[in-house]
Amino acid sequence: MIFIMAEILKEFVETPLDIKGLDLILNKGWGIKKTDKALIITDKGDGDNCLAPTLALEEVKALEKIGCTCDIYLQEIKAGLDKIDLQLLEKIKKLEPGSVIAVSVSNNVGILPETEGNISFKKFILDRNLNFIYSRDLAQVKKSDWSLFAKAISFNTSAHEKRWLDIKEIIDSGKEMIIKTDKGTDLHLDITGREAYLTCGNKNYGGTNLPFGEIFIAPVEDKSTGKVIVDGTSKILSGAVLVKDSFELEFSNGRIINNTSESFASTIDHIKDNDPTGSKGIETLAELGIGLNPDAKLIGLMLVDEKTLGTAHVAIGGNGSFGGKNECKYHFDQVFRNPRIWVDGKEIKV
Repeated sequence: MIFIMAEILKEFVETPLDIKGLDLILNKGWGIKKTDKALIITDKGDGDNCLAPTLALEEVKALEKIGCTCDIYLQEIKAGLDKIDLQLLEKIKKLEPGSVIAVSVSNNVGILPETEGNISFKKFILDRNLNFIYSRDLAQVKKSDWSLFAKAISFNTSAHEKRWLDIKEIIDSGKEMIIKTDKGTDLHLDITGREAYLTCGNKNYGGTNLPFGEIFIAPVEDKSTGKVIVDGTSKILSGAVLVKDSFELEFSNGRIINNTSESFASTIDHIKDNDPTGSKGIETLAELGIGLNPDAKLIGLMLVDEKTLGTAHVAIGGNGSFGGKNECKYHFDQVFRNPRIWVDGKEIKV
């Protein structure tokens, strides 16, 4: 749409977010320094929900406090299969490696045109060695939950980092993960040769979004077997929704063979029908993630829900940005509660 000044962005903001030390979080988490240039991508908000520009403004203030020069791109709200603005795409292509991309949008930034290949926007950014801070679907957060969102972002990970790295080491050296719940989840993953990523406020271990507090891995794509009972949050095309009636996903040879969620199945079918090239590999189990953040709660925003302590999640679709081999434009997380997790027969305590 247009590039704007921070003063114009303020026109769309009603109440500031109370995020403690965001400049320090960005500096440590991404290694951002005062000589870096930053591009902030946002929109005006969706109706009465202005969380997207509100977070964007907080990011601008934090980045400018570090000493960065910020450009702000204001786009129209992107939904469903909307394409990214070509003007924005060309701007990104001209950024120097090490520059910062901060996306704070009501729904999505838009999918890439076919000329860029069958990859996600995230992989497109990371392949250019850009620092990537990604916050999407923000219009789904109720105003009453904004404080929970801010609290989860403000979570100080320093006291937990060593223990989390111990968990990462166990997973990195493992060959098989088994995940079970009392509701019936029984999933077996081959993780041979795969490395876990950790969002712990230190970019050396991976992770691209806020809040921190998740360890995740791309299992071997054709080996996942078993079922997951999703009873937390489900990501569908229109965004994330809190699950009222749990549903089952069953996998064989790494692909979904049974899906009892009408809305999630409809999402997959719609994308396959309307983007057959981009949806290649969309039914592949791409990720197993474990929530680690005690200040996060299930609020219907995947950025927060997938980090919530006491949950785990699987995702289908692309995993090329975190060590996998399944290139797909789409990625849909499904959160479930109270997992028990074993690596090579040893139970992990999180």
